[in-house]
Amino acid sequence: MRQEIVQTKESDTERAAESLCSKLKKPLSSYSIVIFFASSRYDFKKLSELLHEKFAKAEVIGSTTAGEITQDGFTKDSIVLNAIETGGSRTQCKGCLIDDAGKFPVVHKQELLQAAKEAGVNLSSPGISKNSFAISLISALHNAEENILSLVYTLVKDPDFMIAGASAGDDMKFKETFVSYNGRVSSDGAVLLFVRTQDPFCIYKENIFKESGKSVLLTDVDPKNHLVKSIDNQNPRRRYAQVLGISEREAEDATLRHPFGRVFGDNIFIASLARFLPDGTLAMYARVLQGNTQSILDPLDSVEITEKSCLEMKDRIRNPGCVIFFNCILRTIGFEKSGKTSAVAHVWKRHFPKFSGFSTYGEQIGHINSNQTLVALIIGE
Repeated sequence: MRQEIVQTKESDTERAAESLCSKLKKPLSSYSIVIFFASSRYDFKKLSELLHEKFAKAEVIGSTTAGEITQDGFTKDSIVLNAIETGGSRTQCKGCLIDDAGKFPVVHKQELLQAAKEAGVNLSSPGISKNSFAISLISALHNAEENILSLVYTLVKDPDFMIAGASAGDDMKFKETFVSYNGRVSSDGAVLLFVRTQDPFCIYKENIFKESGKSVLLTDVDPKNHLVKSIDNQNPRRRYAQVLGISEREAEDATLRHPFGRVFGDNIFIASLARFLPDGTLAMYARVLQGNTQSILDPLDSVEITEKSCLEMKDRIRNPGCVIFFNCILRTIGFEKSGKTSAVAHVWKRHFPKFSGFSTYGEQIGHINSNQTLVALIIGE
């Protein structure tokens, strides 16, 4: 596959769509997949309809963001568009939009199966992970991510089949996020794009944390509302501060650098701490379950980890033609606070002359919805 990336900060939605299309080097009919990431300041419904009209022969998916990513680094208040050539018969793709993803996604089971079938992906067959994957874009703020992943993986018989994607953002307003598929828009939905390809591909997860050797037991949890009411049978804020050896007043400022994580072999899946409520209850970004043991994580050097990750990605895909980064907004905020946004982006640019992405409210990789994670999709030419 070959990816062309264009960006605009034109404030008017209609003129922005025209600007994006005018910057592309080839006729619009040349592109089979269009993926766009847009600041919430735009009229997302209008933008989605315009792009679907202009790329009538393509599968067009999009999401609102908490900031955009291009070769120029981290940015805001813009639209980034990926126009992807798939090499004719080398690649098949088909998407679908699932409404009410936070409540009743199961009613869309047949739509998922049909979309996969039209992409040449037989979800009931073993071994599809060798030449197939899916991209997810999911509305945030409705706790829909686990529901969607659970539904898809009840249909998939190959345990190695991978989903790569992210939860939409709304520029840190936390009011309403949107996703779209071929001009249709949902604020409580999910887009799944199934892809079957002869091109090599890699879905990569990057952590910038390590185990600290400290862990806690979640003893009273409201999983539906992502709340932890007690840790080790104690007040969450008090116990968290005690384990870290800090005061309760310092606990709020520590959450960004010391999230929770579950360790499976060499893999760490991060569950970010949103905030402590006045009574000490802990609000989480991801769903956690009662009786879970969670490690408290320590930060690593983000620039060093970025360099290592890029080398590993390039080792897997020698000639990348498409690179998309789903980067958690909490990572972006952490980079900003430590003054490392430019350094991280510089490493990406040195290794990948073309890449795009956005700052997300959650990241999906395989069965897992995570936080404070980078999920990268790399596809070879």
